[in-house]
Amino acid sequence: MLGRTALGKYRLLRPLGSGSNAEVFLAEPIRHPGQQVVVKRIHDHVVTHPKFRQMFEAEVRSMAEFSHPYAVRFLDAAVDDPIGPCLVMEYVPGVTLEALLETDKCLDPVRAGRLLGFLCHALQAAHAAGVIHRDLKPANLMVTGAGTPAEALKVMDFGFAGFAAKPHIQLASLTGRGPIHALGTPAYVSPEMIRGDPVDARSDLYSVGVVLFEMLAGRLPFDAATTDGLLAAHVEQPPPRFHRIGCGHVSPRAEGVVQLALSKYPNERQQTAREIAEGFGAALAEPLWEQTYPYGDEAAASAPVVRYTPAPAPARPPAAAPLLQAEDPFRVASRFEVSMPERLAAAKLRGFVEDFCGQVLSSEPGVILMRVGVPAGYKPAPPKGSGLFGWIGAIRRPTVARGQEPIEIELLMEKPDPALARLRVDIACRPLADFPPHNLAGWRDRCDKLHTVLRQYLGA
Repeated sequence: MLGRTALGKYRLLRPLGSGSNAEVFLAEPIRHPGQQVVVKRIHDHVVTHPKFRQMFEAEVRSMAEFSHPYAVRFLDAAVDDPIGPCLVMEYVPGVTLEALLETDKCLDPVRAGRLLGFLCHALQAAHAAGVIHRDLKPANLMVTGAGTPAEALKVMDFGFAGFAAKPHIQLASLTGRGPIHALGTPAYVSPEMIRGDPVDARSDLYSVGVVLFEMLAGRLPFDAATTDGLLAAHVEQPPPRFHRIGCGHVSPRAEGVVQLALSKYPNERQQTAREIAEGFGAALAEPLWEQTYPYGDEAAASAPVVRYTPAPAPARPPAAAPLLQAEDPFRVASRFEVSMPERLAAAKLRGFVEDFCGQVLSSEPGVILMRVGVPAGYKPAPPKGSGLFGWIGAIRRPTVARGQEPIEIELLMEKPDPALARLRVDIACRPLADFPPHNLAGWRDRCDKLHTVLRQYLGA
C-alpha cells in the first residue's frame, strides 16, 4: 500500500498499525506536502459483511457530527475508493495509553486524574450530542506529550460509536431466542451490554471505571482465563479492593469513585462523565475538571475538513424494501410518542408478538420488521422463472380467508431527546405480495385497528 493514494489526494507514507477491522497508515495530502493525516483502510474481510455499507455510513456519520478538542478529528472518507473503503482523520503524535501502561505499569493518582479529566471532557460533550462510544479502552486513548507538563489525552475511534437516538431492541429480546450481541472489548465492556439490556451513555462510564482502575493498579479489575469467564465477572463479581492488591497509594476516597463507576447497574453509578472527574478531583483535592477544561485546539481547527457525501447505496431487494414509501394505496402509517425506556418497550412488543402469534423478521437499530396473521406452513413465493418447482410451490401455498390477509409491520423508532426515556414511533403496514387484499377499505380498517392495538401495548 505504501506510495499509493487514498481518495485521490492522500499519499500513504508508512503503516502505523493494524487491528481486526482496519489497517492504519500515516499519509500526507498531495496538495499540502509536509502535513500529516491518518488513513484507516477497512480490511477486505469486513467489506464482505452484508451490512458493511450500513455500518460504514453510520461510522462516518457519527464522526462527522461530533467534534471536540479532546477527540481525534474526522476529515474525509470514501466507501468506494480503489484501495478500499477509507476514513481519514487528523494525525495525533503520541503514544496510546495502552503503550504507556506497558512501560509505566501504573500511574500515580494525580497523573491518572489529569488524564481522566481530558477523557471525561470528551465524553461529556459526546453524550450531550447523543453519541455513545461503546468501545473505550487504553488502545483507543492517545496520550500526547507523555511525561511532560503538557501531557494530555485524545479519544480515538468515536467512529465506532452508536447514536443514542436509534434505540436497538435486539431480536432475542422480542422472541426469547437467539444470541445477545455485546459490542465492545471484553475486558472493558459494561455489564448491561453483556446482559443485553438497553445501553446508554452510562455504559461508557463503566468503561471509564475499568480504565481508571487499570491506570491506578497496573492491572485490570477482572482476570479470567476465558472470555466467557471475563464477561461473567463483569456481571457477577465485585472488583477487588485496592488494599488487597497492593495499591496502598490510592486513598479510600479515590477508590470509592472507582468502585462507584464499576457498579453493575447504570442507576448505581455516577450519571455523567463530569461527575466522575469532579468526584475523583475532590478525592485528590485537585480541581481536575477546571484544570483540563478545553480552551480550543488551534492545530485541529486549522486542518482542512472535507464534508463527506455518501455514495448511493445499492438497491435493496424487493423483500427488504422499506415500508414507508409514498404512492402505495395499501400502505397505512401513523406516528406517536411514548415515555418509556427501551427495555420496557421490548417487553411490551414481545407481549404483542406472543399474543398475536406474530413473527419477528429482523430488528436493527431503530427498525423492527414483523408479520402477523401468516398461515402455518407459508413460505415466500420463489422468484419468477423457477419452472416446475415454482409451480408446485404455488399450488401448495396455503390460503387465507378474505379479510384475514397477513399484515407486515415496520416500526421505526428514535429518541427525540437522547437524554430522556421517550420514544417516537412510526408504524407502517403493508400486505404480503402473495396475499393481496381484496378490499382496500376493509384492509385499511384492519391496519388502523392494529395501529390502535400497538399504541395500547406501548402505553400511548
